[in-house]
Amino acid sequence: NNVARTGANLNEKKLTVANVNNNQFGKLAYRTVDGNIYAQPLIVTNAKGPNGDTKTMAIVATENNSIYSFDAEDTNQASATAQLWQKNLGPAIPYDVLYKAIGAQGCTDITLQIGITATPAIQVTGNASPRTGVVFVTSKTKVDTTYAYTLYALDLATGNIVGKIPIEGEVTGTGLGSTGTGANAKIAFNPLYQLNRPALLLSGNTLYVAFGGHCDHGPYHGWVFAYDVSNPQALRKIGVLCTTLNGTGPIDPAKHTYIEGLGGIWMSGEGPALDESGNVYLTTGNGTYNGRTDFSDSVLKLKVDGGKLQILDWFTPMNQDLLKDKDYDLGSGGVTFVPNSHLAIAGGKEGRMYLLDRNNLGKGGQSLQSFQVTPNPVPVNEIGYNIHGAPAIWPRQGEIFVYIMGEEDHLKQYRLIPDTGPGGHGWKFESDQPFKTSREVAPYFGWPHPAVYSPTRTEPTWMPGGFLSISSDGATDGTGVLWVNMPFERNANHEVVRGVLRAFDASDVSKGEIWDSQSTGQIGRASCRERV
Repeated sequence: NNVARTGANLNEKKLTVANVNNNQFGKLAYRTVDGNIYAQPLIVTNAKGPNGDTKTMAIVATENNSIYSFDAEDTNQASATAQLWQKNLGPAIPYDVLYKAIGAQGCTDITLQIGITATPAIQVTGNASPRTGVVFVTSKTKVDTTYAYTLYALDLATGNIVGKIPIEGEVTGTGLGSTGTGANAKIAFNPLYQLNRPALLLSGNTLYVAFGGHCDHGPYHGWVFAYDVSNPQALRKIGVLCTTLNGTGPIDPAKHTYIEGLGGIWMSGEGPALDESGNVYLTTGNGTYNGRTDFSDSVLKLKVDGGKLQILDWFTPMNQDLLKDKDYDLGSGGVTFVPNSHLAIAGGKEGRMYLLDRNNLGKGGQSLQSFQVTPNPVPVNEIGYNIHGAPAIWPRQGEIFVYIMGEEDHLKQYRLIPDTGPGGHGWKFESDQPFKTSREVAPYFGWPHPAVYSPTRTEPTWMPGGFLSISSDGATDGTGVLWVNMPFERNANHEVVRGVLRAFDASDVSKGEIWDSQSTGQIGRASCRERV
């Protein structure tokens, strides 16, 4: 994804609505790796390979703490040279060992192993081909009784370790897990409880790494670390921020989990967004909010300023208490920028989408617009049709399309139109109703029988809906293809299930899909969780 997190590749010159079909498009090859893949594969063109030649690289990271480089142009399934390099970054942690250690026996949020979960960031040097660069990646390990997170810098050409630094830090605060009292109270980053789920973000020579928790079991917090990576051989921490410095509170007797403090940053794997001024935007999950030291269920605007990583502005929905109490945290979705504007879009587990002014996020006040995207939640039973990830955005001439697909819901296409009158903000949603809606729907409880959105529902919703991206040749008609990665027929909450990739005409998703990986017969019934 780009740093604006729009999910858009607007420079696609080959794929179009006309040629994405079973006769002309499909799987060419796959590569087997050594663990589950939660991080997004990354592509680097004109990269210097291990032998000094020019390659198009696919960088892939696994929960076994391995990172691979594959030749993305090698489509020979039997190739012995497609794997350019592999580097393992230490012993991954068996999931049951970790979850027992934090008191979450039986949790299966991430299964088998926990190692590299977040999408790496890549810094490429120069434009001359072949290009050199550095891959930045975090790994979680357990050696004897010590849990640790480490930030690595790897040579893009060879995978060799260039530099590394343990992820450590503390802040002044009296929140969950703090030690000391009064002005001497401190909260230390505890890698046992923390999970680096969001993608890493690179802003020039500053790298941002964000953390939430495992299985809602604490004491954990939202953490953001900033590193100076100008010299990859000597990585240097330059800032650390905790989202809930002073939040403390009781344990929910039914769930045996904390309901205060927390404020984890996870965003379903989306990375923080970056604006042209170097400001960083992200969302936080359930926990304490007071607008001074604690910022759960919020959109935060951050920056390293004056040698300190600090919150510059924020937006918190006025119903934050409801979000916290019913597990509707805003932090299940990331922040997406509206192109060529000062606007941003965010949404979370409640299923509501917010249009925000990045120059004045609103703090605890109103957003510019907000409306329910997914079916109405059932607060009495803590049922919500969540938004995971972030919308995909296609800028057009005189309009902008915004796509989103929540849990158990249809793919929905909204339309932003110009808002240039007095007091206007450049763009606004034309309606709180979709411009177009797909016939296809994400798997739901009772699938494939007709979906029932009952106000008395008690069964948990099926996760996660769809993760979206778009490819197009700018705004050219006929080139916009919306891609949806989603479960095929089961609930992906707490287990790895069979998936499907679907493609739609981005100009009108109501036309129905134009291709999917299932109907081609190219992906079998076996889980593809360990393949690229």
